Amino acid sequence: MTRPLRIGLLRLTDSAPVIIARNQGLFAQYGLTPEVVVSPSWSNIADGLAWKTLDAAIIFPPLAIMTALGRRGHAAALRPLCTLSRGGNTLVLRGTNPLGTAWPPGTAGRQAFDAWRHTLGRRPRLAVVHMYSTHLLILRRFLAMIGVDMDSGIELVVMPPADMITALADRTIDGGCVGPSWGTEACLRGLGFLVGGSSTIMPSHLEKLLVISDTIASSTAPLQAALRDAVSYCRAPDNRHAIAQDLARPPGKGGLALPLRATVATLDEKTTPEPVTFIAEDVTQSDFEWITQDMFDLGWIDETERRTLRV
Repeated sequence: MTRPLRIGLLRLTDSAPVIIARNQGLFAQYGLTPEVVVSPSWSNIADGLAWKTLDAAIIFPPLAIMTALGRRGHAAALRPLCTLSRGGNTLVLRGTNPLGTAWPPGTAGRQAFDAWRHTLGRRPRLAVVHMYSTHLLILRRFLAMIGVDMDSGIELVVMPPADMITALADRTIDGGCVGPSWGTEACLRGLGFLVGGSSTIMPSHLEKLLVISDTIASSTAPLQAALRDAVSYCRAPDNRHAIAQDLARPPGKGGLALPLRATVATLDEKTTPEPVTFIAEDVTQSDFEWITQDMFDLGWIDETERRTLRV
């Protein structure tokens, strides 16, 4: 290649393995000198993969699938390299929680939703980070669990994860499903309350993976080795504060400008009900089954595509 390997990611806690691999010199140990590209939105990530301005990216499976299929205008030759994280997504709503706890499925959850919606006086406006996201699938499942139809019961909007804090503060949105550390940050600031998330809806689901394009076949083994070492570092409890401090630095100084206290919380299962779990494994077919089924149910893919999608 005539330029460095370019890895795209967003400002999220579960981008930590790539940041740590760079900052701790793990990429260099395996002969790699990648350029980390901090993108403003998931659409930018997908476009970068489709048009080969990115060679690899941290991404959630639904968007990776739709990008590879060309449903965003240009097909991309992509394949998953390894998992990076499981869980960590939060469902946060603005205002006062009628129950004071996470909402249960069934009648009690529906009554809580109706009481909360009554305080708004209109359909709630809920945000997800991309239409082709695990966040949308989790939000859809959550609403179904409490008997709310996503198409008629809410107004759905899309925005980058970091923007949800400002949108909650100025009441542009009434809540949303977002990844770490932004949902935790909203709760810590008193901008919203937690009603559920990955652990209550799809425990231990695959959240982020690293996908690679066909342009970097020769870099596959060292890239995977560096990320496995980075995930091992991220999983060590003694490294939590160092990781959070790295991620809190501005992008120009090696970080992602994440909120420090919220990021520490998302790294510790003892301080948040929705921690991010780092794990570097081969992606399995079972990781994709619920995702492709939900994508089929939503009409994003047809039956032939659902049956033939393989990792």
